[in-house]
Amino acid sequence: MMHLLTWSPRRPSRWLLGAALYLVMALPALRAAEIEGLVLPVEDTSVSSPVLQEVIEAVLVKEGDQVKKGDVLVQLRSAKEQLQVDEAKKLVEQAQFVQKGLDALYKEKIGSHEQAIKAQTELDLAKIRLALAEEQLREKTVRSPVDGIVTRKFKEAGESVDRVEKLAEIVNIDRVYVRFYLDPKFMEVLHNGDDVNVRFPVLAGQQFKGKIDFIAPQIDASSNLFIVKLLIDNPGHKIKAGMRGLADFTKAAGA
Repeated sequence: MMHLLTWSPRRPSRWLLGAALYLVMALPALRAAEIEGLVLPVEDTSVSSPVLQEVIEAVLVKEGDQVKKGDVLVQLRSAKEQLQVDEAKKLVEQAQFVQKGLDALYKEKIGSHEQAIKAQTELDLAKIRLALAEEQLREKTVRSPVDGIVTRKFKEAGESVDRVEKLAEIVNIDRVYVRFYLDPKFMEVLHNGDDVNVRFPVLAGQQFKGKIDFIAPQIDASSNLFIVKLLIDNPGHKIKAGMRGLADFTKAAGA
């Protein structure tokens, strides 16, 4: 005798209940007129070595550290450059002594004008050599060019690094962009400086005010969409790069 499997709407199977629950949870939290955008940091900076091949003496930050512009990130080996600075300072002192003496003799009509000019020239050259040596020493201390958070470091103490080779990446999310791809119908009705409210599904119940900071001057031929970026203040760093944001541009456009 053949048995038929039957399904009763009164007694749905656990599998069907689970599948239905999954589908409900998987539905995007997208309201009728909302468009989804991607959060980007205002600054995403790669810090590289400014010098030819050198050995790293110390890495002074770790991933997750918050840094200010000018903070030391990496110290490269610099003993030779320090000695060159010390030498250049002594040469400046010597040139200053000679220049001062010959200038005094010239003013007293004892020394020649040519000797005084030569001494001044030697002093100027010594100062230039000192400035060059100091600059070469400064390059061995790699500082952060921006405020931000260290999101990645590429080298450790004792490793060798070459010019333009990455040492660290720093992201600034004190403010963030949310990038949207919009229908061309919005191109004539949106303007830089317009306010647009943005919400983030992962930050339930919170809404943020964004301001249009960039409107692309062209439409992408493949997608027939154009880019708009909203700028949002993010002092508490609640908004993270990579989040998805939702905004209704019909309200901003007065539609």
